[in-house]
Amino acid sequence: MKFFRKQSLLLLALALATSCVDERRTGEHEKFFLAYGTAESVSERDLLIVLDDKDTTLLVTESTVPLGFFRNDMRLIVDYSIVEKAPPGQPFHYRARVNQVKEINTVEVNVDGNNAGNDPIAVESYWLARGFITFKYRVRGTTLTHAVNLTLLPSVLEDDEPFVPLELQHDASGDTGNETLTDLVSFPLYKAFPSATGPTKLRISYNDPEKQGGKTTIEITYYPREPA
Repeated sequence: MKFFRKQSLLLLALALATSCVDERRTGEHEKFFLAYGTAESVSERDLLIVLDDKDTTLLVTESTVPLGFFRNDMRLIVDYSIVEKAPPGQPFHYRARVNQVKEINTVEVNVDGNNAGNDPIAVESYWLARGFITFKYRVRGTTLTHAVNLTLLPSVLEDDEPFVPLELQHDASGDTGNETLTDLVSFPLYKAFPSATGPTKLRISYNDPEKQGGKTTIEITYYPREPA
């Protein structure tokens, strides 16, 4: 896993971007928008990118990135421009041109429950989209390979309410450096919970270096994804 001492230009631009769906207009070839998304329906001729922003769907009709780069369910940061708004009845919202993409590291949930590391990890933000949970996080180190996993823990009940316990685990692989390393990672919850037909409550803990006493816990509800 490659980390960055500083945010890449694409990540920095994304952090500064304030555009939203309602601000996109037809024919904005000279304007670019930055968003998180998922590549879907990838073929030699067709590519849909479903943005995390309200499941806005782009049909890619122009791209500086070869279509062979994309894979189904590839998580992305995408720099795109609007070609035109889709006519009513189409299964997408806009025809778009892809200017640049960056793949988000994607790791399958560790459903075996094996410990995958106890090193500290700081979560800056997290969100659910298209059946994935994505974390933006910080760790300490240099440039050695680290591993970040989401591990399914033995199920328990608390206050008579069922929930699924997981732990975001970090293995620094012996890296004792003290630089701040920032990255993104996505986990496909739809693969971990293939039989889920309704909301599933998740409780995710992690070894937080910024919390005295250790663990921080996130509670979030996963909803099975709808088709694009």
